[in-house]
Amino acid sequence: MMQDPKIRRIFKVSDTKATGVQPPDQVFVNHDFIFLFTLGGHLADNEKEYSKLMNLLKQLGEERFYILENFGATSTVKSTPFEAAIPVESNFHDFQKIVESFDPPFGFMINHFFIFGDNQSWGIYICEFPAINIIGCIPKLTEKFRKIFSIKGNGYPKLESFIKKEFNGRDDLLKKLIHNYKLS
Repeated sequence: MMQDPKIRRIFKVSDTKATGVQPPDQVFVNHDFIFLFTLGGHLADNEKEYSKLMNLLKQLGEERFYILENFGATSTVKSTPFEAAIPVESNFHDFQKIVESFDPPFGFMINHFFIFGDNQSWGIYICEFPAINIIGCIPKLTEKFRKIFSIKGNGYPKLESFIKKEFNGRDDLLKKLIHNYKLS
């Protein structure tokens, strides 16, 4: 999947751990994307949210979505990244089983992941540091993603104090995040 050109049309993907890209650096390649922020840790918090996301993906013509571990941003002794293709007909329980096959006790707790489909108009980046999800999408999809994840505006103001704590006083990282994701 790392070699799949689909992911490279949405994200900056490294083939080596040494050259990995992660926030606060820009992980998306589409400069026209609008970026929305939510608290991280998981793709969806519950069945209702997951179902809404799957409905949107179906509307976009997706038959499945893909998860690829951002190996360049992950601290691990593994030699290959986690990857999965999940049908949009799946439910939250099915999704949880796939996630738990990767990380049984916690799910997406200690790694970074690219979430994407065949449609180049969207992508979601799940990161542990800072523990946020970044949704990148074309402008006409922003309202749909806002409704799914209950995001006001770009979501940053609600998370600002949390992100500042995550960056532990590193104003340079915060400024870079704000600049790269057009948050101000």
